[in-house]
Amino acid sequence: MRAGVVPPKRSRSEPPKPFPAAPLTEPAGPSAVAATRDRITVQHPPPKRRLFRRRNNRRLTVMRPSIASVLQDSLRAVGRRLATLGKVLAVLAFVLASAQGGRLLVGRVIASPRFAVRDIAVGPTEHVSAEEVTALSGVKLGDKLLSVDPDAVAARLTTHPWILAARVRRDLPSTLSIEITERRAVAAALLGALYLLDDAGRPFKRATFAEADGLPVITGVSRDQYAAVRTTSEAVFRQALVLYSAYTDGHRERPRLSEVHVDPRTGFTLVLFDGSGEIRLGRGDFPAKLARLDRIFAALGPRGPSALSVVYLDGPLSDRVALRLTARRTAEN
Repeated sequence: MRAGVVPPKRSRSEPPKPFPAAPLTEPAGPSAVAATRDRITVQHPPPKRRLFRRRNNRRLTVMRPSIASVLQDSLRAVGRRLATLGKVLAVLAFVLASAQGGRLLVGRVIASPRFAVRDIAVGPTEHVSAEEVTALSGVKLGDKLLSVDPDAVAARLTTHPWILAARVRRDLPSTLSIEITERRAVAAALLGALYLLDDAGRPFKRATFAEADGLPVITGVSRDQYAAVRTTSEAVFRQALVLYSAYTDGHRERPRLSEVHVDPRTGFTLVLFDGSGEIRLGRGDFPAKLARLDRIFAALGPRGPSALSVVYLDGPLSDRVALRLTARRTAEN
């Protein structure tokens, strides 16, 4: 009841008037009052959250699992891991068994008499016999063909001085084929003893008289010089081979040569086979010098190149060439 407000008087016989019912949706101050016939219900709105205001603690109920359920879950996890591990082990066992079975199968195939070496076929050779090739290969009849290493056999064969390269292959079921590429001797070098030279100017074998027969001999390089400056010596040998080819190729009418001499100071000298006459060419301009030599051969007459002792073509080019004939006749032309 508010202050300053006097309620009206009523008579004692007059019954009290009820309070008017307020609608439930209409707010009445901080509280909402809903009046019914028998009671009055007061609804409080939820409190507003203010800044730095702590919420009321909420009570949580935690149920502890039983020991039986924990053991059951653990056993299930262990079972799943064991099942996975079992699958991995089964796969590994299968792979190992397959590898072992494959190894045994390969071993039986290699050891089978069907794949034993029954024939060693060697291609045509000139300086190395088939028996030498077979012995040097290290393969014998009856050996396991599939266990033969072709590269190893080829490496053993190239240790022979005449063999430049070798091709080895297995022809199943029982044949080992060997093809040989031999070196070609183009000259002989006097290095204390005669050694055969190949196209690259490399000495590859000590020559016998039969092997050196018909080959030009390159002299002027000692064995010690070759050992000290091997690369330079081989370059000198190649230059001598070029000069020899320029003298012989396409010129069958020229006298046969027996020697190509190398001198560090004077250069190259050709030695004729008939009469041992010397043709001193020096260095460079070999085609022009050989053309002048052809005119000298043509002017010698009946005696021919055997009458020559020394021909000096190592000087500057001119119309006159100095030469020395044998002891019976000396002239300058």
